[in-house]
Amino acid sequence: MFFVEPPRSPWDINVILFRIPVRITPYFWIFGLFLFGINSPTPGALLAAMVALLLSILIHELGHAAAFRSYGHYPVITLYAMGGLTSPGPRAFGIRNAGFAGRVFITAAGPGAQLLAAALVYQGFKLAGYHVGCQWGLPHVVSLGVDLFRVNATFNSFVNAFLFFSVFWAILNLLPVFPLDGGQIAREVLLQMNPREGLRQSLVLSVLVAGLVAVAALVQWRDWFMAALFAFLAYSNYVQLASDRRGRW
Repeated sequence: MFFVEPPRSPWDINVILFRIPVRITPYFWIFGLFLFGINSPTPGALLAAMVALLLSILIHELGHAAAFRSYGHYPVITLYAMGGLTSPGPRAFGIRNAGFAGRVFITAAGPGAQLLAAALVYQGFKLAGYHVGCQWGLPHVVSLGVDLFRVNATFNSFVNAFLFFSVFWAILNLLPVFPLDGGQIAREVLLQMNPREGLRQSLVLSVLVAGLVAVAALVQWRDWFMAALFAFLAYSNYVQLASDRRGRW
């Protein structure tokens, strides 16, 4: 979700997945506990939510990493706070120039991997004969659900949390707000259409969309966290826009 990698700490967890280095910082766990700790009815539900969040965001970042690999990079993944960062890495093997289409593909591969994973899980349980549901509407756009209480309540919490994170996080990341994936894609498209004004146009779009989402989250959905997040994104894009204007003047 963001571009700045946090500094290393003694509490980081370092693993290798599919020959890709993955670093999980303590901020990832702190954020998860802050997000779910108050609303989780049982320790089992909290654990299920944390594992589902970890798996969903890992799939998102592995999508970016697989796309980087296709262009000759050895990518590196860092999970922290509100998501993660996948960078090309310091090493490479026969790098190919991604170009406009490649950059869009690399950026879209993260949310695309999450949506694909959610669709496979949802369809798998549906084919297995379990009751599955799908609801449309804001703020989540689409919500998927599977009834597995007869199997295990904690497993039911895990599956439904995974479906929620995978769909909601992907849709959230596709909003044209920088530095979300959708904001990066919008910037690439606008720069391709108008190299001179594309950056400014992408910042204006980011400010407008982030501001509208923040207001809707506060007034309509009563979601203080979402309102604060997008208010911060609107402000940070506005600061960058104002700085760009001062530089021109």
